[in-house]
Amino acid sequence: MNLRYLAIEAKLVARNSRFTVFTVVMPSVLFVIYCGLWAKNGATYPDGSAVAPSLMVAMAAYGSMGAALSTGAQIAMERGIGWQRQLRLTPMPGVTYMLTKGLLAMLMAFPTIGLVSLLGLTQGVDLSGGQWLRLILGLWLAAAPFAVLGIMIGQYATVDSLQPIVSGLMMVLGLLGGMWIPAQIVPDWMQNIMKITPTYWLREVGQAAFAPHPVLGTAAAVLGGYAVVAGLLAARRYVTDTARV
Repeated sequence: MNLRYLAIEAKLVARNSRFTVFTVVMPSVLFVIYCGLWAKNGATYPDGSAVAPSLMVAMAAYGSMGAALSTGAQIAMERGIGWQRQLRLTPMPGVTYMLTKGLLAMLMAFPTIGLVSLLGLTQGVDLSGGQWLRLILGLWLAAAPFAVLGIMIGQYATVDSLQPIVSGLMMVLGLLGGMWIPAQIVPDWMQNIMKITPTYWLREVGQAAFAPHPVLGTAAAVLGGYAVVAGLLAARRYVTDTARV
């Protein structure tokens, strides 16, 4: 791992105001608005689960997904301007480049989870210290497959095509993953569709901190499967590009 390269990349991200607004601030604002609309007076879903913590997990998961996927934008841009090709001519191995991008994506995901969780305290979310730790750490670790997915997208997309790809993917995964429409209020056939998406299981990992019957094993298997497939495709593309230099 090249920590100096990682620090440079992190500084560039920190200076990007658009990243801060759309991936850190927006999910937090939406969480507060949704709580004001649907989580008043300790509201619960038909299955008895509390609305406020569920909304908190959904928005924290959505923000972490967006932050992790945004790494693809950097990679696509670097491929477009030839920077990735220049890096291949340096002593830095390709594995280090990929790992740095992945770790950067994970670092980018954490502020969103932390801020939405902090706002959860102001919205009446009452969890024990251990539950808060499991929720925050679980969501953060479960964002890793989306970091790999972002790297894969960056390896295949162009600068022009990246924005519609990522925006469309976030919309589809947000809707079908139960982040915009809670899984607690949809029919069984819709829940079965939701369970195909990685976002559904990302949300389940967060909810496992306070759910009566957590399904962490299934969540780990599904998210791990997505990460492996995306990682193999990203590596294949990187090797192919390297062969062209």
